[in-house]
Amino acid sequence: MKTISYFASASLLVCATALAQQQDADRASTSPLQNRLNWEEKALDNPFTLTPHKPTYLLPLSYNASPNDLPLEDGSGKQLDRLEVKFQISLKFLVWRNLIGERGHLFFGYTQQSYWQAYQRDNSSPFRETNHEPEAMLFIPNDWEILGFHNRINLVGLVHQSNGRSGTLSRSWNRIYANFLFEREQLTVSLKPWWRLPEIDDEDDNPDIEDYLGRGEVNMIYKLGKHNLGMMLRHNLSSKGRSAIQLDWSFPIYHDRLDGYLQFFNGYGESLIDYNDSTTRISLGIILSEWI
Repeated sequence: MKTISYFASASLLVCATALAQQQDADRASTSPLQNRLNWEEKALDNPFTLTPHKPTYLLPLSYNASPNDLPLEDGSGKQLDRLEVKFQISLKFLVWRNLIGERGHLFFGYTQQSYWQAYQRDNSSPFRETNHEPEAMLFIPNDWEILGFHNRINLVGLVHQSNGRSGTLSRSWNRIYANFLFEREQLTVSLKPWWRLPEIDDEDDNPDIEDYLGRGEVNMIYKLGKHNLGMMLRHNLSSKGRSAIQLDWSFPIYHDRLDGYLQFFNGYGESLIDYNDSTTRISLGIILSEWI
């Protein structure tokens, strides 16, 4: 698994550098989302290109105000450090171009999110949790105008998410989702409902996961000059009101080649191992590729 992570990290660095260089040349486009689409369209001409998918970042200073010690595997009673390293790697590649006439492209994507207890000195600095998320998605361009928003992209996907562990620490689920992307000037909005595929009761590691991670999420990104402001919202749409919010701010720190990244998360479902435990976390680091 470490070999896969190192390979993905190296590949992503190459992709992120290419993305940054191409985005500089695309500044004259009409919107941030269109800039991203222009770059990806050019990348489709190279069948061996790996392109960024979800944001890729490294957060060496990630502070969790209330770590959940209950799922510790060895039962030794050792407590988790509040400060750890959080990082995410996300890539996709084209599988089939023009699947539906000239309007549909089939992609395969992979996202890995890890939490590393790097600052522990008495417990060999273990990886506390790693979530793997492979998915297949059908990319459908669109051109609708709704209430002043331009619906430019729609996606339909099948996604599996798991933490690769066994026994009582195993977490996994499968979903079918739709994702509707709208833009209005510098604002991009993503509406992403999903439906969980049912599992056999005896094989379900987390039968109540929808009660905590909900049935969809909303993402909003606003580009303010060279800064990106983001917000993610989730709610389970029930009377218990379990929800999550994530706030993002990326900002230039070295010319146009490296951006800093500040992330705040509060609520349920930040990671699979803690899907039913509320987390409050603030993290600081760098971001290599963004949504737009």
